[in-house]
Amino acid sequence: MSFPVIKNIQEIIPLTIQGEGYHVGRSCSFIRLFGCPVGCWFCDTGYSPSDRKHLSDLPRYSLPYNTLRDQLKSKFVVISGGEPVYHPDLDLLLTTLIKDDFEVAIETSGAKKFKFEKFPRVWVTLSPKSHISQSLNQDVEESYWVRSNEIKLVISEASDFEYYEELLDQAFQLGTPIYLQPEWSKKEESTQIILKILERKPGWKISFQLHKDLDLP
Repeated sequence: MSFPVIKNIQEIIPLTIQGEGYHVGRSCSFIRLFGCPVGCWFCDTGYSPSDRKHLSDLPRYSLPYNTLRDQLKSKFVVISGGEPVYHPDLDLLLTTLIKDDFEVAIETSGAKKFKFEKFPRVWVTLSPKSHISQSLNQDVEESYWVRSNEIKLVISEASDFEYYEELLDQAFQLGTPIYLQPEWSKKEESTQIILKILERKPGWKISFQLHKDLDLP
C-alpha cells in the first residue's frame, strides 16, 4: 500500500503536553509545518524578522504519511508552524489524520481562510497577529471570529488587547473562550497587564505556556 508524502515538515514532537489555552495540560503530539509570512517579533520557531536570514538553517523535510503517523504517540495531535494554513499539504494531512481517528487541532493567526465546512471536527485556535503585521496585510479572515473554537491573544503591551477588544467581545458573546497569554520574554510585565484586563473581562482567562515552565518541547 502506498501512502501520500507530506512535504515541508519542520518538526514532529511525538509526545508532550499542550501548554496553552483550552486544552492546557493535555497529553498531545505536535506537528510543526514549515513556513510563515506573518513575522511576529517574538516568534520562537525561527520566523521573526531578525531570524529570517537564517530560514535556510531550519529543518525542512518530507515524510510518507505512514512514517509520520507512526511517530505520533498521542491520539490528540496539534498542528502548528510557522503558519499551517499556508501549507500546501494541510488538507491532505488533516484528511489522513482524521481518517485514522486522530483528534486534530490547528493553531493559526487566521491570515488565510480555513475550510471550516470541510473539517468540522478540527479544533481551531485563532491567535490573531494583525496588530503585528499590518504592513504585510495579514488581517484575520472574518470567519475565524465566529467559527474558531477558542481565541488566544499574546499580550506584550496593553495596545495589543485594545486593537481587538470589540472583536473579542463579540466572539465571547458567541460563546468562544478567550485566553490572554503573556509574551514569554516580557512575562512578568505582560501578566500584570492581563490581570488588569481581566478585572474588566471576568469571563476571559489567562493562559501561561505551561510546557515552557516544565521545560518540555
